[in-house]
Amino acid sequence: MQIGNLKLANPLILAPMAGITNLPFRLLAKEHGCGLVSSEMVSSHGLLHNFKHNNRYLMSHPAEKPLAVQLFGADPDVLAQAAKITAENGADVIDINMGCPVKKVTRSGAGAALMREPHLVARILQRVSSAITIPLSIKIRAGWDNAQINAVEIARIAEDCGVDAITLHGRTRAQGYAGAADWQLIAKLKKLYPVPLSATGM
Repeated sequence: MQIGNLKLANPLILAPMAGITNLPFRLLAKEHGCGLVSSEMVSSHGLLHNFKHNNRYLMSHPAEKPLAVQLFGADPDVLAQAAKITAENGADVIDINMGCPVKKVTRSGAGAALMREPHLVARILQRVSSAITIPLSIKIRAGWDNAQINAVEIARIAEDCGVDAITLHGRTRAQGYAGAADWQLIAKLKKLYPVPLSATGM
């Protein structure tokens, strides 16, 4: 599997999980053959304004490489600065979270709330892609709710902005982690766009 200029040994990717995908867990996943491991979701604002406290999320080890670091936020400039810092600290892929349904994340306009703001998504991706030289990926959902299914539109924006890979959770923000994922939507995106697509949310 190829993500930008990064060639993975296999397409098995460890999903970012808050409180779980720390360095020891990632090393275990790598030992068991994972092609790409991912950090926990990291606040872009937190990283910029309290780096000494939050840089624990960026702790890495050569044995886990390649490493993706997932950032969340809603400010294009802050995300771009955080992405640059993260790349300078050894990340191999920057992943922007646009799919988290948790209220404390969406209330700030981040996570799945970005699915409601396509123009903001474009600004974020343009700023972040211009700030880094490593591959850029995003995680999205089917949409905000059943009345706003717009993963196809967001994927088109991502491709136009030079995003190197997309992960799609086939549920809406309103569904959270309940109900059935829309696997037909995942198949549709796969046919429409050549960007590498990963599926999550079984």
